[in-house]
Amino acid sequence: MSKEELLAIVPCHRKPERCLKINGKPMALCARCTALYSSYLLLPFLYFVPQLHSLAIALLLQLPMLADGLSQKWKWRESTNPLRVVTGTMSGVGQCLFIWFIADWLSKALS
Repeated sequence: MSKEELLAIVPCHRKPERCLKINGKPMALCARCTALYSSYLLLPFLYFVPQLHSLAIALLLQLPMLADGLSQKWKWRESTNPLRVVTGTMSGVGQCLFIWFIADWLSKALS
């Protein structure tokens, strides 16, 4: 499977104006998705911060991306790539924390 075929299965709208650019060429994923998927790499390190394994924190970290995405969709304002990167990273970390929360809950429930 080529890199292009692999990236084609990753969910993302891929609008060029919302993509980060390298040497003037847009990346394959938009700024928000790039940050969100990249933040998944933090998942193993979050294991060492058990006080963050909270459902409330995981859900709260979704709110900035939700607010940014919806306010842009409803045309209340236009987002920027730096803001998309920040909100995408926060959401990705929140998703990682959600995974840890569920994994921890399942391990306790099944033992």
